Amino acid sequence: MVLTTNLSFSDDGRVYCNATLDPFSCWPATPGGHYAVISCPEVPGVDATKNATKYCFPNGTWMSKANYNACMPHGIADENDIEFHGELATDYVSRIIYNLGFSISTVALAIALFIFTHFRSLRCLRNVIHCHLIVTFILRNVVWFVLQHTLVPIVANQETWACKLQVAVFNYAQMTNFFWMLVEGLYLHIIIVWTYSADKIRRWYLIVLGWGFEHKFLQLTRFSPNCWLPYNTSQMDPLDYIHIVPTLLVLAINMLFLATIIWVLVTKLRASNSLETIQLRKVVKATLLLLPLLGITYLLFLYSPTDDKAVVEAHKFINTFLQSFQGFFVALFYCFLNEEVKSVLKKKFNTLRENRTLATRCTKTSIGWANDITIQKDHVALTNGNRQTNAYNHNDRPDLKISDHYSREDGLESEKML
Repeated sequence: MVLTTNLSFSDDGRVYCNATLDPFSCWPATPGGHYAVISCPEVPGVDATKNATKYCFPNGTWMSKANYNACMPHGIADENDIEFHGELATDYVSRIIYNLGFSISTVALAIALFIFTHFRSLRCLRNVIHCHLIVTFILRNVVWFVLQHTLVPIVANQETWACKLQVAVFNYAQMTNFFWMLVEGLYLHIIIVWTYSADKIRRWYLIVLGWGFEHKFLQLTRFSPNCWLPYNTSQMDPLDYIHIVPTLLVLAINMLFLATIIWVLVTKLRASNSLETIQLRKVVKATLLLLPLLGITYLLFLYSPTDDKAVVEAHKFINTFLQSFQGFFVALFYCFLNEEVKSVLKKKFNTLRENRTLATRCTKTSIGWANDITIQKDHVALTNGNRQTNAYNHNDRPDLKISDHYSREDGLESEKML
């Protein structure tokens, strides 16, 4: 999305184009009738040593598209290589993956959160921690969607306080997400490695670590004069390390937790009499399950192994996919495929099916009573609205005994359901 801003005037009366930004760069205020010249953005596949330009019309409005042709590796002068108003094809695909992944993850996480909170039998400490982690995923995804639609106009209008507020909320949501990953790793480490009972763990300690520790870092954002959202590494604010360093520290600690958990698991499997192939399969399964829960995928794709263009793009797409679908994998592995959850859902489904069957049988029995049974009252039978004299005794009606038998069975089933 490319924005044009209103004109402005300097003290000498000259017309200027206001500062603006596009998906790649931040363009400074420029006199009318002149080109703004900045360094090319530092993104994969772009020569950051070259310059990009954007024209400011004499009336103080920007040209709709910036010229990034010189930024292409071989000086490509064809605008077909820049898609969607200046976005590179790779960044356009990445944005689609992010939107798709965050959308699917948010829906799956919301369903998982409902399941964990709806069924009382699932409200153990382990699942409570899962619920907090799920909430942080949903919060981060929602704030990310809000930023996509509101941040560019806010920055273009130079509303620094609103920009800093939105970015601070996003950084807080991001940090709480990582810290609840740390809580997940800490809980597993305490239960598996230290073999402590879950009853001895103070829940409010974990809640303070997950929710209340991060705002201390983000309070320092008020010292930053910028929006606190760098557009490339050359514009990195030193205060950005306030949330980057704790995040890397959390990932490093979770990596140690993962190593100790796998080591304990391997030790226990070796002590058993199971086959080596089965042991290896269990270790691999446990590792794969813990990767999205502890956020280890961030460390696996932190840097590209080479500068080759194909490798860099593949690395970017894989990292984008894993980050955007991380919440979905957490919901899938720890809710939808969990045996305890499946057992509770199966029990609930069977109960609903039995209730429906019982209701159907009761309806059929009521219809049978209305159509087949003659109600006796003062030796006068009422059948289908017509008055008839009863010619025989109640005990001589075999259909009455059969219907009475079915009604008693339905009554017993109803008592069992209650």
